[in-house]
Amino acid sequence: MANNNSAAKKSPAKSRSPAKLKQNAIENSREIVSIHQLSKIAMTFWLGGSWMTIAVIFPILFKALDQITASNIAGQILNLNAYIGIICLIMAMIEVIVNHKLSILKTKRFWYIISIACILVINYFTIFPVIYNLRQRLSGIAHQIISIQTNVFDFWHSLSALAFAATCILGVLYLVDM
Repeated sequence: MANNNSAAKKSPAKSRSPAKLKQNAIENSREIVSIHQLSKIAMTFWLGGSWMTIAVIFPILFKALDQITASNIAGQILNLNAYIGIICLIMAMIEVIVNHKLSILKTKRFWYIISIACILVINYFTIFPVIYNLRQRLSGIAHQIISIQTNVFDFWHSLSALAFAATCILGVLYLVDM
């Protein structure tokens, strides 16, 4: 009897009814992965893939293959990465909405998600098409004109790379804040 009383004193939930405690235990046992955990796993997957792409895959591609083939493969990887990023950001936004409801605008994580999403969408739907069109034009133009157009291409390519790096850095800040 004394053991039950000491256990009850240590338990902060002693004011809850046994039925409510049992219901909470049943709900918790059904939940395999919470939305918070799923969101964190998804964001870690996407950001890890982004960092791996920028730090390992692209340097290997451009060392091992000719620039045109490497650029085509890199474009496909970035295309896939953008879609994965959008899906992961949607999951992260759902998690923040579920957990913070009315105080969502006060959380740093919400603003990280919004910032990352804006950069990702601008990079994917605005800058990537410019790079693609310039690359198509560059491949079909005489050698003298290529040197002139290269500066324009380099500008857009550098802007896209900076946007990609910004999403990676903001994503790490998001994960640290979780």
